[in-house]
Amino acid sequence: MKLYKWLVPAVLVVGSVLPGCKKDKETENEYLDGKLTLSMPAFVQPGYTKTFMIDTLMTVHRPDGGTVGYYFTDPDTGKSDTLVTVNGVIDHHNFTVTVPDKLATQSVRLTAFVDEDAKYYSSSVSASYTIVRPGVTPESSITHFQVTASRTTDARDSKVYYTTEAGGKVWMRQNLAWEGAGKPYQLCSAMTDVFGRYYTWEEAQTACPPGWKLPADADWTALSEGAEAGKDIPGLAGQLMADLYFNNVKMWEYWPEVKIADGLHLSAMPTGYATIAGKDYKFEGLYTYAAYWTSDESDGLGVCRYIYHNKDIVYRGRMSKTDFGAMVRCVRE
Repeated sequence: MKLYKWLVPAVLVVGSVLPGCKKDKETENEYLDGKLTLSMPAFVQPGYTKTFMIDTLMTVHRPDGGTVGYYFTDPDTGKSDTLVTVNGVIDHHNFTVTVPDKLATQSVRLTAFVDEDAKYYSSSVSASYTIVRPGVTPESSITHFQVTASRTTDARDSKVYYTTEAGGKVWMRQNLAWEGAGKPYQLCSAMTDVFGRYYTWEEAQTACPPGWKLPADADWTALSEGAEAGKDIPGLAGQLMADLYFNNVKMWEYWPEVKIADGLHLSAMPTGYATIAGKDYKFEGLYTYAAYWTSDESDGLGVCRYIYHNKDIVYRGRMSKTDFGAMVRCVRE
C-alpha cells in the first residue's frame, strides 16, 4: 500500500553561473558564508499575518568582510522590498506578509545580495504555505459536500455539524473539530475546521459533545445489513465515501473496484492518520486512508474503522491508544 505525505519544504536557492566563456579563477564568483532561514505555517487562512524581523535574519556574510543587502519578495504582488541596502544600511526592520482571501499556494522569499562588482552569488530562501478556508460551502477548501438540512451545534464552541441518520443512529457527517483535545493536520490551527482533528483513542473517549458519544464498533457494523460483528465490512466503503475536493484537488482517487456514492451521507474523506512519538506527530495517508476511532478496545489496543482508497471495504483495525491519531465521528446518545 502506498502512503502519501504532504510536504511543504522551505527551499534554499542559490544563484548559478550562466554558460559562457571560461573565466580565470580570480574572476569566478564565490558563495556567501552562512545560511538563510525562513518559516511560515504550512497552512493558513485568509487574513493571517506574519511579521519578519530582518535583524534576526541577517545570517550570511561575505568572506571578504564586505556588506550584504537583504530584500523580501512579496508573495502576492511579486514586488521587492529592500530592508537592508547593498551598503549594509538597515532601511526598515520589518516585512509583513498578509495572506489574501483566495485558495492558493504561495511562497515568501528572502534574498541576500551584494554590489554588482563584488564577485559573490546572491543567496535566497523561500517559505511556502497553502491558503485554506473552513467549512463545506462552495467557497470553502472542502467542496462537493452534499449539504442536508439536519445539523447540530456543539455547545462548547458553537461549531455546527451536519448530521444524518444511518444504521439506526444519528451521526455527525463531519470530522469532529473540538479543540479541547487532539491535533490539527501538520499542527496548523487553520486546518482544524477543514479536516477536523486527529485524536488518540484515549482522547477520543471524551471528545464528543454533551448528548453525543463515540460510536462503538457495533455502530459501524450496523451500517451494513448482514455485516459480522468484529469483522471487516465488504461493500460498505463506497457508501461512506464522498467525492470531495480539497482546494480543487480530488481527494479520493478513482478506482474501478470502488463506486463512491456517499449513499449513507456520512461523507468520509481521506484525511489519513497520525503516528505519535512523544510530542512529535507525523501525518500520513492523506488522499489514501480515512480512519476513525470506536469506543471499543481489544487486548489493550484501541479498535478503529478505516477505509483504504482502492478497496470497497471498511476494515477493522487495532492501534495503540496513545501513539496513533485518527478522526472522530460522534453519534447521538
